[in-house]
Amino acid sequence: MGFGTIIAGIYFVAVLIVSGYVVTDTVSRMSNTSYESVVSASSIQLAQLRSSASITGILVGSGADEIYVNLTNTGNLKIVSSDFPQIDVILTYTDNSTGLTQTHWCYYGSNDITQDRWSLNSAIHPNPFPAVVNPLDWDPSKTLSITIELAQPSVIMSGSTGYLKIVLPQGSSTAQTFEG
Repeated sequence: MGFGTIIAGIYFVAVLIVSGYVVTDTVSRMSNTSYESVVSASSIQLAQLRSSASITGILVGSGADEIYVNLTNTGNLKIVSSDFPQIDVILTYTDNSTGLTQTHWCYYGSNDITQDRWSLNSAIHPNPFPAVVNPLDWDPSKTLSITIELAQPSVIMSGSTGYLKIVLPQGSSTAQTFEG
């Protein structure tokens, strides 16, 4: 009769030890995962804080289907030329004659005339400028000159109000309104 109580006590202690291990291991893994998430989020936020740009000029071309934009890298991070496709260019404008608002997301470097697209302005050489070091990369304090081309038959009518937003690969953005 006494041995049954001892064996039940041993099982109880064994279950208690295994349960304690499982709880401790679970808490440890959750803490580790949470820590890695916080570190990852912090590095993303730090990159956003270190990257920024400013629109220093917008000019609607004479054909009204091209927009010329100058962007200055006002942050502390260099944006390499291979990251240019990750820069988002979003154009919204209201046609004053019809009152319709149109929004265009522009693809980088596309040769397809049926797509709204943006590219480096080929009339500016070197681009980004001034190009002393790293002539293809967009270093801090350099200006990048881009051309936005709207797909046909889209045009920005004279007197139309526009809004341009540029989002950098790290997530920071700049925006400005303009007149067509």
